[in-house]
Amino acid sequence: MISKKKLHKLHGWLGFICLLPFVLISFTGSVLVFKKELDMLLMPNFTQVIPSSERLDVNTLIKHINTQLPDYELGSWEILSEAHSAYTEADRIYLIKKGTDQWYKSHLNPFSGQVISAPVTLNHYLTDWLLELHYTLLLNDIKGLDKDLGTAFTSIFALVLIFLGISGLIIYRHFWRRVFTFRWNARLLVVFSDVHKMAGTLASPILLILGITGGYYNIAIYLHEWQEHQDGDDHHHVVERLYNDAIDFDRLFSQATNHIPSFETTYVLMPSEPNQPITLYGRVNHSNPLISDYASTVSYDALSGGFVFAYDIRDQAFLPVMVDTFRKLHFGNFGGYYSKVFWAFFGFMPVILAFTGGYIWLSRRNKRNR
Repeated sequence: MISKKKLHKLHGWLGFICLLPFVLISFTGSVLVFKKELDMLLMPNFTQVIPSSERLDVNTLIKHINTQLPDYELGSWEILSEAHSAYTEADRIYLIKKGTDQWYKSHLNPFSGQVISAPVTLNHYLTDWLLELHYTLLLNDIKGLDKDLGTAFTSIFALVLIFLGISGLIIYRHFWRRVFTFRWNARLLVVFSDVHKMAGTLASPILLILGITGGYYNIAIYLHEWQEHQDGDDHHHVVERLYNDAIDFDRLFSQATNHIPSFETTYVLMPSEPNQPITLYGRVNHSNPLISDYASTVSYDALSGGFVFAYDIRDQAFLPVMVDTFRKLHFGNFGGYYSKVFWAFFGFMPVILAFTGGYIWLSRRNKRNR
């Protein structure tokens, strides 16, 4: 078993090596907790709509999208607007440019059918760029390197964050004795040491949650890409519509409740490669507040519109339910603004831990050298 001294040394080395990535990831994560609010503040013309009537039916909206954006195919669709709200979010649509495998983003007013923003790359807007920085460190965009390099790196950093959280609690396992002790009149090294111990101790439960949930999603994305394209095959280039134009999408939406009671569609995933189904993601009535709005799915054949499969989160075992809670737990949006502020505050703690820990490490190293 590793000694406390060696564990302390490993804790310091890993923290120092990963200092800059941790600062970037924690800072952007704290900002992105309020992504929705920032988007509506920074670009209200694209993200906000005022309902004038009921939402147009799904078939009509898809026709409007295809008519206004003939050079793109609809890849997926976030259904956000509610007719009973006085002021609400526009729907977000994700598009694939014909002849390519490149995805773009736009906004849709579901009450008029108007596409209210031109298609742009997925990291065009500030908060989307911050999101990509958060989970790839922008390494996926460097030409000549593995396009999933950033995802792999941040997966490793998430595992390191989990180790630092656990090892910190082991090193300071008697933390309750002096967790709120501050020696403000002492030299700077002692003050930083007290701040480091208190911040790490109080933030460790949430940082462990963030490390586990963020690491899971990044590892899952990386493994999915590796499995799908391990033979070197490129993504499918969409040159024609991969679903039948004659499909009645309103029927698919309404029949979803026949397969999953209380199902309400929140996201539509269209086929982007041959033989993929049309999949509706949605929320269901559930007593667990951590269950996401995308937890259950109903899939239909993209050519015939026939029912294929239904996945009701309420019928699942503990493990898949726990994994679904990762979405809300990672972003802290399970308790309104209170949980968001709480998550943003403690999610910023790695910045404080990085600077105080870096100072402590350098000071002790310099002392040993002297």
